[in-house]
Amino acid sequence: MNLSLALDVKEIEELVLANEDVQKYLDGKTPKKVIIVKGRIVNIVV
Repeated sequence: MNLSLALDVKEIEELVLANEDVQKYLDGKTPKKVIIVKGRIVNIVV
């Protein structure tokens, strides 16, 4: 998933969590933590 560097952390989190591929892996579970290193990586702890 490629996102603009102009987005803030909250916008990135919202877009990632709304992505259908991410939703497939979450399998209806709520993420406990979302770790964002802007411009690099997003990790989701379930």
